[in-house]
Amino acid sequence: MTKNIAQLWNGDFAPVEHSGTLNQTLKKLEFLMYDNLEKLEKSLSPAQKEMLEKYNDHNSEYISITNQQSFCDGFSLATKIVAEALLFPSK
Repeated sequence: MTKNIAQLWNGDFAPVEHSGTLNQTLKKLEFLMYDNLEKLEKSLSPAQKEMLEKYNDHNSEYISITNQQSFCDGFSLATKIVAEALLFPSK
């Protein structure tokens, strides 16, 4: 257990890197997103492309923050469940 926590702390263990890599639905959606983005960019003026780039930057930042918060919330919940199981075992 300590090894996993140390790896997580040191950045050696990054479960998010493998998140969804085997999920075909996510792979398909990723392809569709980039395909549609490429088509959209071809139809935009330079000013519109700049606006879209700003939107994408803000969207990426938002997603990053919500993903981090979700991870922290899940980790906290899992820790509480484990603590409860260890402190109050069922009879």
